[in-house]
Amino acid sequence: SNAMGDVASRTSLWAGSGVLAVACAAALCLQGATAQATYPSEFRLAWCVGSQCFDHSISAAHFQLRLNGYYNEGRRPPMREAFFLVTLPTLYQREMLLGCPGMVVLAHLLIAESRLYTHEPGEAIELVNRAKAMMELPEIRGVHFEGIQNAWPLQAALDRFHSTASWLESGGRRPIATDIVLPRCREDLSWLANNTLLEMLPARTRIFVYEKCGSNEETAKSLSALLESHVQVIVTQLDDAADPATGLAARRDECTAYLTHVVHNYQGDMADITLFLHGDPGDHTPFGLLNLLLRGIALGTFGDLDFVHLGSPRLVATWNPCQEHLFREAIGRPSARRLSSYCCSQFAVSKRRILSRPWEEYANMLRLVDGTVADMCERIGPSYEKYAGARLSHCYFLEFMWHVVFGENEELPLRADDQSLPVALRLKDNEESSPSTWRSYMSPYIGGHARFSRQGH
Repeated sequence: SNAMGDVASRTSLWAGSGVLAVACAAALCLQGATAQATYPSEFRLAWCVGSQCFDHSISAAHFQLRLNGYYNEGRRPPMREAFFLVTLPTLYQREMLLGCPGMVVLAHLLIAESRLYTHEPGEAIELVNRAKAMMELPEIRGVHFEGIQNAWPLQAALDRFHSTASWLESGGRRPIATDIVLPRCREDLSWLANNTLLEMLPARTRIFVYEKCGSNEETAKSLSALLESHVQVIVTQLDDAADPATGLAARRDECTAYLTHVVHNYQGDMADITLFLHGDPGDHTPFGLLNLLLRGIALGTFGDLDFVHLGSPRLVATWNPCQEHLFREAIGRPSARRLSSYCCSQFAVSKRRILSRPWEEYANMLRLVDGTVADMCERIGPSYEKYAGARLSHCYFLEFMWHVVFGENEELPLRADDQSLPVALRLKDNEESSPSTWRSYMSPYIGGHARFSRQGH
């Protein structure tokens, strides 16, 4: 609270007065209008916490355009800007509301829609009620409210919220059993029980650990002791085979673990959704994104989710003859276009999506990576790992095509642009850090009612 007081005492907020002056001058030419409301197009905030100072700007015009694109055409939602506006301390939020009411009201409605997937329904409804209360303020009623109605996608936002809430209430929210597949080579798995990193594990969770670097009989016992009783731990030894052409060890990393799991569980008790993760997932997946996914699974709101890549950063799309050859061998057809995806082979896949590909095709893929088939590729270039036991090229190239293995098209959209994803997961890449000292939606904890209360909302 002392820090917030310091922020409040040393903060200024101002708008582009030049833009405002032009707009007001144009308004003088109108005939017969009873009122005219014009707004600045850009706001800039500067604040200090102790000796550390920040500044951030937000364009109301750009935010408005992106909202229209989202509600009218399903384009990328402006989640970061909306969350920034919704979580502003009340002093600054009021100034922003009076400066451009539509921007603040619509930010609340967008985050409310997102929270239907990741929070209890009451918290989403609270945001909608706050937006309605803002529009009923004496300073907003009248011409400003009419401006929100006619210049901003207010009705579309309300309709989207109510249709999503109704769908979830009428059957879209249902229990989801979860499997987590972890290839392990001596990584410390205590992050699974560290609630400063991982907020929760859903009620029906099994963790499959595939030991890649020697047997460790204590893994299951020690991990089970750390986790809550509802989490089951199953450990399987899975050594990397030597390459049959050279007799040398070949690193097969996650690819044998993932495919072994699918092949061995295809006709068994597979969970509704499976998370394929590394033993140290935080190296390539923001824990904030992982927590959003687990929240939705725990609440039962992601039952229609078929595939989401959890990687960061985005891979540069490449093509070479070996990659194309492996694609044909694994997928059974030539690639239709370039392969474009995220880095580092971490994703969530539904049971129905896994089962949409025949078991025999997964078995064939496993044969390509488990040591049955020699490495088909002669690798060149500065990134080649030139040592005995280098990573099997088949596993490396699978990193570019896992999304196709699990039913997506060759060019996987950016998460923010993927209209098949719930809005809560449509976050812009590389925004896991907040633009200020206020908590971001990509932080390890995803704020809820308690956080808003602490901020004085």
